[in-house]
Amino acid sequence: MATKRTHVYRLYPDATMAHVLDQWCDYRRYCYNKALELWNATYSEYRMLVSPEILAEFKKPKEERQFTEEQELFISNYYPTAALIQKKLTASKQSWERQISSRILQQACADLGKAFKKFAKDKALKVKRGAGHPVFQSKKAKRQGFKLNQGVVLAKEGNHGKLTLPVPAPYKGEWHSIRFSEIPKNAEFGTVSFYREHSHYYMAVPYKYEAPPYIHKHTGKKTGIDVNVSHFNDAEGEHYFLHKGNNGAVNLERVYENIKHQQRILARKLEENGQIAGKRSKSYQKARIKLQKLYERAHRMQDDAMHKYTTHLVREYDAICIEDLDVKGMLMSHVASKGVHRALFGCFRSYLEYKCKSAGVNLVIANRFYPSTQRCAACGNVKKNDEKITLSGNKKYGTKHNEYVCYNKKCPNHNKVVDRDMNAMMNLTFLINHPRCNKAL
Repeated sequence: MATKRTHVYRLYPDATMAHVLDQWCDYRRYCYNKALELWNATYSEYRMLVSPEILAEFKKPKEERQFTEEQELFISNYYPTAALIQKKLTASKQSWERQISSRILQQACADLGKAFKKFAKDKALKVKRGAGHPVFQSKKAKRQGFKLNQGVVLAKEGNHGKLTLPVPAPYKGEWHSIRFSEIPKNAEFGTVSFYREHSHYYMAVPYKYEAPPYIHKHTGKKTGIDVNVSHFNDAEGEHYFLHKGNNGAVNLERVYENIKHQQRILARKLEENGQIAGKRSKSYQKARIKLQKLYERAHRMQDDAMHKYTTHLVREYDAICIEDLDVKGMLMSHVASKGVHRALFGCFRSYLEYKCKSAGVNLVIANRFYPSTQRCAACGNVKKNDEKITLSGNKKYGTKHNEYVCYNKKCPNHNKVVDRDMNAMMNLTFLINHPRCNKAL
């Protein structure tokens, strides 16, 4: 069975091709907004002219609808669809639009049609937080982009890749290939997305693999993973990859310190004479962009580390057990909300789930109320009431939050200080072979 994986590459265009990419990003936004405006106008006209009989048929399920030839002709001429909107926009093209790839217009109309289908589906199912009505796209949005489903050529050029975009038929200017960050994969790919963010250009390529991209070796090893704000614990020990630089790499904590510094600068530029400024100055906008780039850098570092760690787990272990954390509830806490947000607990689980599914690794999700932290891995005794370990430790016995002490006299670890995170990791590993214990104790 074929699997799909999207790889994102950084593009390095010259001045000529950067201008082309900017122009195509703007043209895609123009097409989408023009199509949305035309869609709304067409639908308003359709609602004015539609007969009660057609409305009654539309209320029935798709399998039971029966339209006459005249009704079908009316619907095809007035009911807004992606094909109808594309046909109208193509007929009203201006001369300057002829020098831009027509596939951008096609993809913009297709995306708008998908957005309206999703909106209609969620509205019919009465989903509370479903897809809203499509809105106009702003040129002030930090990400601008377009899609191409044909004509894109990816080739190898030394240690990098070479991208060739389709040349519009009447185009008379210079046209160059674009170098990108890595060698392309030897696999079939679908619709390619291009986008610009903070003056950088990227390309997202969805590859179709016949074999799983994550090769799994059956090692017979199993592990539980205890996630913490500052580190993750597995059978190999503690991993501080989210916050500490390795082998001369940039320390993520330094990036966050720089973010804190830039936030203070931005806050000072927001005020004028002790009051909030109504009009943002150019220096304020420069400081805002600088802060956005720092946030983007921190996100890239964390995302890269998370992908490397989850891929390592999938390749090294046959079975993995993780906790079902209430991340949304943890974010409501004022004690560690910022740390939980930066630790990417949700991304860790989603990455691990799809990689385990692709490689055939057994992933066990522990019950949300399973006391992995309060249970002794040696004797199975569970701490209750005033013996529980909290974020501030245990006040009754004066132990710290990262210490686990079992007070069961029959336990081999009686009165011994054990690392709380490693104890929780062993409890999670225990659930792999004993699924009947995967419940609140």
